[in-house]
Amino acid sequence: MNFLKQNARWLIATAFLYFCSCFGQTFFISLFAGEIRLTFDLSHGDWGFIYSGGTLASAIAMLIFGGYIDKYKITLNIKVVIISLSLLCLSMTFINIVWLLPFIIFGLRFFGQGMLIHIPAVAIGKWYGKNKGKALSISIMGFSLGEAIFPVIFVSLFAIIGWRNSWIIGMIILLLILPVILYLLSNERTPNSKQENMTNQLGMSHKHWTRKEVLKNWVFWAVIVPFLIPPIFSTAFFFNMVHLTEVKNWSLISFTALFPFYTGMSILTTLSSGWILDRFGVEKILPFYLIPMALGLLIFSYSNTYINAIYGLACLGMTQGLAMTIGGTFWPTYYGTKNLGSVRSLSTSTMVFGTAIGPAVVGKLLDLHINYDIILFGMFVIAIVASISLAITMTQAPKLLPQNKI
Repeated sequence: MNFLKQNARWLIATAFLYFCSCFGQTFFISLFAGEIRLTFDLSHGDWGFIYSGGTLASAIAMLIFGGYIDKYKITLNIKVVIISLSLLCLSMTFINIVWLLPFIIFGLRFFGQGMLIHIPAVAIGKWYGKNKGKALSISIMGFSLGEAIFPVIFVSLFAIIGWRNSWIIGMIILLLILPVILYLLSNERTPNSKQENMTNQLGMSHKHWTRKEVLKNWVFWAVIVPFLIPPIFSTAFFFNMVHLTEVKNWSLISFTALFPFYTGMSILTTLSSGWILDRFGVEKILPFYLIPMALGLLIFSYSNTYINAIYGLACLGMTQGLAMTIGGTFWPTYYGTKNLGSVRSLSTSTMVFGTAIGPAVVGKLLDLHINYDIILFGMFVIAIVASISLAITMTQAPKLLPQNKI
């Protein structure tokens, strides 16, 4: 409780940043998939290609601009990102030319899914030492709140003001939240990031790693590939949820009404995993965090009932909650915090890259008339294999950490 009181303003600010990121997330954009495909006469593959192209470009942009948080004040980064995202939301209300769509998708993904996840994660990694898992688990509640309320709210708005005008609501929300965030961050957290970097934030081999060194390190490559599983599979799943409801004979409004089960499990897992990570270390949880997602995908591959859909969403939510805290804890723990913005931009860009792969591949498979249940079962198998890979990696990697981190 003392931790919450002492850090309330910074935790609320970062929670707002995670909340604002929802407007560039797949679960939100996919709510408009049916209307976008109808408006621009796009097939599943066409829409998946456009979405993946814009997302892939945003992954490349993250590599270029992700390190800016190390160079410029966090408030300046936030102003640029949120104002840009609000303008992109506005642009969705009047776009009529299909070739402009990839550019707008790029902006939504880069500023929303990319930077508004990257900024708070890096800030927390620099602000907090042993409590970074706890801080992350609390801040990510902002993202979970958006996941819980936006699907039902915006699907309902479609019938009232139309899908285009619904984006205006997003712009208004962003512009109302921005001054609140800036006020909360008007005072730098104490102790500041430099002080914490000098004490207990060294990574493997007792040093702060640079981006070039990370790219040459075997641990990075052994972990980053399994780390891609949640963004690839969850993005593909939610991106195609309109198609899922069609093949399962569910209504979209009824399915989105089940999202609180996904969000509730995500919140519960996020909160508990933050404390567990701080207590036992990320290496103890990492090998198991993909198992719930694997089970969720298996459930959706064979079930056609709303009851089992609840179980499936809960399993997906569990991995989502774990992924949010594990990623934010792993990078500063294993690679230090001095260059965290630059190093973590590698993770963020590969994560965004992963979200580009899912819609394109699944969209193409659907165009080839491959049964969606078979696609979901294939995802289940891959997730299990990735879990085994992580278990092997985590038998060796922790040995490279400073003794006080093990």
